[in-house]
Amino acid sequence: MTLSIKDSLLQARIDLLIDHPFYGSLALHLPLVEMPKGMIAALKAMDMEPTFCTDYKKIYYSPEFAEKCSREDKRFIVAHEILHVGFLHNIRKSERESKRWNFATDFAINSILKKEFHFIPEGGLYEEKFENMTAEEIYNKLPEMNGDKQKGGYRRYEKGDILIEIDKDGNIKVNGKAVKPFDTHMDVKGSKQELDELEKEIQIQVSKAIQTAKMAGKMPAGMEILIEELLEPKLDWRNMLRQFMIETAKSDFRWERPNRRHIHDDLYMPSLTGESLGDVAVIMDVSGSTMNAQQQFLSECNGLLQQYEMTLNLLFCDVDVTQHDIYEHGDVIKKKYTGGGGTDIPEGLKYLDSKNLNPNVVVVLTDGYTPWPDKEKFPTLWIITKDGVDLKDVPFNMKVKMND
Repeated sequence: MTLSIKDSLLQARIDLLIDHPFYGSLALHLPLVEMPKGMIAALKAMDMEPTFCTDYKKIYYSPEFAEKCSREDKRFIVAHEILHVGFLHNIRKSERESKRWNFATDFAINSILKKEFHFIPEGGLYEEKFENMTAEEIYNKLPEMNGDKQKGGYRRYEKGDILIEIDKDGNIKVNGKAVKPFDTHMDVKGSKQELDELEKEIQIQVSKAIQTAKMAGKMPAGMEILIEELLEPKLDWRNMLRQFMIETAKSDFRWERPNRRHIHDDLYMPSLTGESLGDVAVIMDVSGSTMNAQQQFLSECNGLLQQYEMTLNLLFCDVDVTQHDIYEHGDVIKKKYTGGGGTDIPEGLKYLDSKNLNPNVVVVLTDGYTPWPDKEKFPTLWIITKDGVDLKDVPFNMKVKMND
């Protein structure tokens, strides 16, 4: 039976979920939507072929273009759109030239995906010299592209060993090789606050997708340098704590590899209904070196308890779990807890299993001078005290340093 265009794209997304879990996990957040007629007309009016694009909330596709794509092409292009979102390209654009930045981001993404999928759809932008470079690095190596049309509408941009030519019909050649773009770059609109919130949400989604891939033993090829750059924490730890708990609780998606039987058409992350965070576990390192951080940390926990319906399991851990208190919405944590000696955070995680606790999210406050668990069973945020270990020594992705 021949699949419809929409179903063939959903199949491509399922392929990603099963075989490339990093991309598949992120794809669950981005519903596939047919381009509205107005969008198609606007692109054609600018002499641009409607292909694929994303507004960071949905992936839009032109049925006419998608119909020409093979199953492998669809899988690649959906992953391409996902990486534009995952690497915040439109947010990172800043004041750079739009056309030049678009070329740079496509070069960066396609060099990553070529390692993952071992091919690039016909006409995709690719230069071997740009492998393992960020979009910013590639941008600086490309020629300026703000020049006026030359005779007959022809444009020529050259810098070093890169020559980009665009004829009067919009056909593109890079170093003499024809390029056929398979996506259009949309501006991501919103206030500064909205874009900041979007950036935080995407960073959390990317971190969770990385963990999904690690759990499946299928880390994406060629992304190590870019993952490190993207996830270098630049957020205030308080905002990070709140955003992580709220966004993680919006989904009942867990990090186990998905079961094929449970995958159905147009599957994506459900939204949180109401103001419930569900079951939360907080493991607090109470060795002597964290004493100065406790009051700040527990104040933030109190703020969340007042604002959201939740059950907060608060565990106090040095070399073992010394206390377990449970708080509900509206309760106030008033105690100051003391401990001493060394720290063994894995004991706190083992305690969750021993009590059959299955939290939606785990938050750990520690100085980091502890053994590390082999893997994270639950979505976990590691908050490292100001005088704790360097973040590069924390072997997990969702981490942030406390500050004043």
